[in-house]
Amino acid sequence: MKENMENMNPESLFRKAQALGDDIREMESIDTLAAYHKAKLDINKVERKKTVYSQLMRYAALLAIPLLMTSLVLGYLYFDGAEEEVKYAEITAATGSVIRYELPDGSVVWLNAGTTLRYPTVFKKDNRSVELKGEAYFEIQADQERPFYVNTRNGLSVYVYGTKFNVNAYENDDYIETVLEKGKVNVITPNRETIVLTPGEQLLYDKQSQKSVKNKVDVYGKIAWKDGKLVFRNTPLEEIFKRLERHFNVDIQYNNRCEKEYRYRATFRDETLSQILDYLAKSAKMKWKIEESQQQADDTFTKKKIIVDLY
Repeated sequence: MKENMENMNPESLFRKAQALGDDIREMESIDTLAAYHKAKLDINKVERKKTVYSQLMRYAALLAIPLLMTSLVLGYLYFDGAEEEVKYAEITAATGSVIRYELPDGSVVWLNAGTTLRYPTVFKKDNRSVELKGEAYFEIQADQERPFYVNTRNGLSVYVYGTKFNVNAYENDDYIETVLEKGKVNVITPNRETIVLTPGEQLLYDKQSQKSVKNKVDVYGKIAWKDGKLVFRNTPLEEIFKRLERHFNVDIQYNNRCEKEYRYRATFRDETLSQILDYLAKSAKMKWKIEESQQQADDTFTKKKIIVDLY
């Protein structure tokens, strides 16, 4: 038997091994408890099973081709039972909108304009993990057995057990910002540095320098967007324009830039874009005009443009 096996080609050995595997599965389906109580137990099947196992091991020793190895691994996964495939859901807040959403564990998240959140429809037993692109405010249900992770596309992660915090991770921004309102958060930077925040603290991670700075901040000014407000606290004009673009779904373009840095302290809720720009123009030397959206060949419309002249 051994001599015949050694003379067989790999394809024949593989087919023989498959046939023996089928024999094993057939015999392993026997109800052993019922067989134990039978008066006449078929001993030959047990002996044959041992022989089949022995033959299969010898075939496996001869088959050193990748196809067989792959088959054995797949067979192991099949018999041991693989985990059920994880299903994901994705929610997006369109530009110019803010949405509130409840996650499978009861946690609540607000998504700022132009934000996408991806999460499993059923959280794992040992953790709760979501992927964020944009800005979101989280109210996380406490669960000491399952930490909650917010992962950004730049490799920064925030993990908590139950707290209230804000993460600003727009892809076109130069930084990623984490602000804590209540509880405690742990921020893991892309270079694997772990930084702990307490209430009222902000962590700014610079994407270019890969450095982090922790500061005390006015938390309300950072999270008021979820209530439909625009709150600026010593905010530079360039950042204000970015937030206005997302809030009103417009493009703001500069014809020129002023060397002087203007900073503002103001709160807006129901004001129109024109009213806000007029307010800004009272302090900064600037003029602005609106270019209305235009219909394109494919029947879509361009964004409304705000042309700003600083002087």
